[in-house]
Amino acid sequence: MKLQPALSIDTLSVTLPEGRTLLRSANLIVEDGEFIVLAGPSGSGKSTLLNLMARQTSHMEVSGDIHTKNDATIGVVFQKLALFDELSPLDNVQFAIDHRKRQAEGGEARRRLAEMSVPLHAKTGTLSGGERQRVALARTLAMEPDILLFDEPTTGLDPQRAKAVADLISRTHRNSGRTTIVVSHDYAAFIPHQPRLVLLDPSEKRLRDVTPQELDDFFRSQTEEEQEVQQRVVAVSGQMRAIVEAPGEVALTLLDAANAPFRGWSRPQWKVHYLLHYLRMVLFGNTALYAVIAGTLTGFVTIFFGFSQLPYRDMTLPLVMEEFLAATGYSAFRVVAPLLICVLIAGKCGASIAADIGTRRLTHQFDAMHNLGANPRHYLYGNISLSMAIAAPILTLIAFAANCYASLVAFLLSSDGATVSAFRRNYFATLWTDTLPKGIGWVLLKTAGSGLLIAALGYAIGSRAKPSHTGVSRDVGLTIFWASLAALGLHSAFAFFEF
Repeated sequence: MKLQPALSIDTLSVTLPEGRTLLRSANLIVEDGEFIVLAGPSGSGKSTLLNLMARQTSHMEVSGDIHTKNDATIGVVFQKLALFDELSPLDNVQFAIDHRKRQAEGGEARRRLAEMSVPLHAKTGTLSGGERQRVALARTLAMEPDILLFDEPTTGLDPQRAKAVADLISRTHRNSGRTTIVVSHDYAAFIPHQPRLVLLDPSEKRLRDVTPQELDDFFRSQTEEEQEVQQRVVAVSGQMRAIVEAPGEVALTLLDAANAPFRGWSRPQWKVHYLLHYLRMVLFGNTALYAVIAGTLTGFVTIFFGFSQLPYRDMTLPLVMEEFLAATGYSAFRVVAPLLICVLIAGKCGASIAADIGTRRLTHQFDAMHNLGANPRHYLYGNISLSMAIAAPILTLIAFAANCYASLVAFLLSSDGATVSAFRRNYFATLWTDTLPKGIGWVLLKTAGSGLLIAALGYAIGSRAKPSHTGVSRDVGLTIFWASLAALGLHSAFAFFEF
C-alpha cells in the first residue's frame, strides 16, 4: 500500500492580478520527514507558493490543488519573523501554545525558550537578530505543526550568520523529524546538510528536482538585467495587491465596526491583553496630556479674550457676564470639547493606529496570527474599536474639566470683583440643571461614534497590502486626512438632530 505524501502539489497554476503567470501546471511530491530547499531567483514566486502551501489567502488566480496528509497543521517562520514586539519572548511562545488544539503543559513555553537559549522576559524589540530568529522558531514549533515552512531565513545575512541559521534549521529538522521546506534564493548555506533541492524555474514556470551543480549553473546563467526585472515585478505586484485589496478592506472594516469588539473572547487573557495595549496607546500618557492642554488653551482664550475685547468693558461686562459665562459653559461641553478632541485624536490616535497596523501588515504579523490560529480582527481591530469608543468620551471629559479650570482662572484675572462662586453659578447655569450635565447622552454618543469611525478608518487603511515602509507613511497621512474629515462630518450631522 502506497503511503500518502506529507504534501503534494498537483497541476498548480498561479497568475498574479496584473496578469503575470508564476506557475503553470506545476507538480511536486513531498514525503514525510523530508528536508527540502526550494530555490529560485528573486521575484520568481517562491514566497507566493509558500503562502499557498500555508493556506494563506491570496488575490491571485489559482488552479490545481495542494494536498496535505490528514489535513496537516502547517507552521511558518516568516522572512521578517513576524514577532509580536508588544509581547515578551515568553508571551510570544505562550500565544502559540494557547491557540493550538492540544492543551498546554505547565512550563512548556519556558522550556522551549531555554532550549533556544533566549531570555524569557526581555523586550522582544531589543533582542539580537539571532535571538529573534530563535524566538520565531520556538513559537512556530510550539504550535506543534506537522510541516515546517521557512520563508527566506538567510536573506540579507553574512555567510557566517547564514551558516548558523542553516545549522539551526537542519538541527531542528533532525530532532523533530518534521517535514521541512525552506524557501530561499540563498541556498549555499544549506548544501552541507544535503537537503533535497527543488528549483522554481521562472522560464519554464514549473518545479523540478536539481543537483547542487545544476542549481549553481542555473543561477550563474541569470544575468543581472533579468534579476533587476524580476525585482521590479515584485514591487509592482505589491502595489497591485494594495490596489486590489483597498476598496474591499475599507468597506468590510467599516461594516465590521459594530460587532468586532464582542468577538474573540474565547481566550479572554489575550483579548484583555490587547485591549490594555491599545488603551495605553490611545488614552493614557501623552494622549491624556494632549486633551488637558487643548482644553486649557480653549478655556482660557475664550474667557480671557472674550471679556477683554468687550466694547466699553466697564459698562458692558456687568450686563453680559452671566449670559456670556452660561453660553460659554454650555457650548464648551456640548460642542467645543467634543469636536476639538475628536478632531485631535483623529490625527494623533488615527496616525498611531494606522502606523501600528501598517507595520504589522508589512512585517507579516497578520499572517503569523492566522497561521497560529488567531484572528487579527478579533485581537487587533476589535480591541482598537473598543479602546477608541472608551477613550474618546473620557478624553472629552478630561478636556472639558481642563477647560473649566482654565476658564475659572481667566475669569478671576479678567475682573476685580470676580469670585469662584459667581463663576460656578453662571458657567453651569444652563448646563447642570439636574444630577447629570444636560445633553451628556449626545456627547457620549457622538464622541464614542467618532472613536469607532476613526478606529475603522485607521485599521482599514493601515491593513492594506504595502511593499515597503513608504506605504506605511502614506497610509498614516491618508488616515489623518480621512479620519479628521469623518469626525467633522459626524459632528455636523449630529448637530442637526441634537439642537
